[in-house]
Amino acid sequence: MRRPFFAAGLWALLALPAAGGWRDASLPPEAAQLNRTADNAASSETAARLYAQSIRLCPSNGPALYGLGRALLDQDRAADALKVFRRLDALCPADPEILEALAAALARLPEPRRAEIAEGLAFAEQAIQLPPARPQAWHVLSVLRYLDGDYAAAAEAARRARELDALTPSDPETTALYQQQEIACNDALSVFSPLD
Repeated sequence: MRRPFFAAGLWALLALPAAGGWRDASLPPEAAQLNRTADNAASSETAARLYAQSIRLCPSNGPALYGLGRALLDQDRAADALKVFRRLDALCPADPEILEALAAALARLPEPRRAEIAEGLAFAEQAIQLPPARPQAWHVLSVLRYLDGDYAAAAEAARRARELDALTPSDPETTALYQQQEIACNDALSVFSPLD
């Protein structure tokens, strides 16, 4: 099955800010400083190294765990990112941003198995049910539905991502990513739909 154009920018969606209690947790000053330095690192490799140091200082450091997962996705290390996001989910269950990150990591696995796609769909479905409504969660849901072969549902989720993005526009690259996903879904629908 051909993948839609999403891999190049999917990790970037995880970098968009959102509210979360784990983001506001009190941290030791050294860990907080390492997090700030990692947030502004020039490369994902440097960021991953700094986040790992911060986690060693404070193992329940939610921002560092999330940042490390993002950095690993940036390095196309989805399996490693998935482990980190699972650890964060154990600390802060039912957080929509973490559920979305889990779903995105599963979508980014090379040649995901059906069970991994199903697990990602479950995470994405949970993420879209929790406030706030995030276009990123709908986009990841669309990607996973596409990988599952449900092109009509993928197209609907892609449309919802674009609608939410229009309410609070993101950067042009992310908006283009949502549009490309919707086009890929519609193209798949036209190719794989039964003839009348």
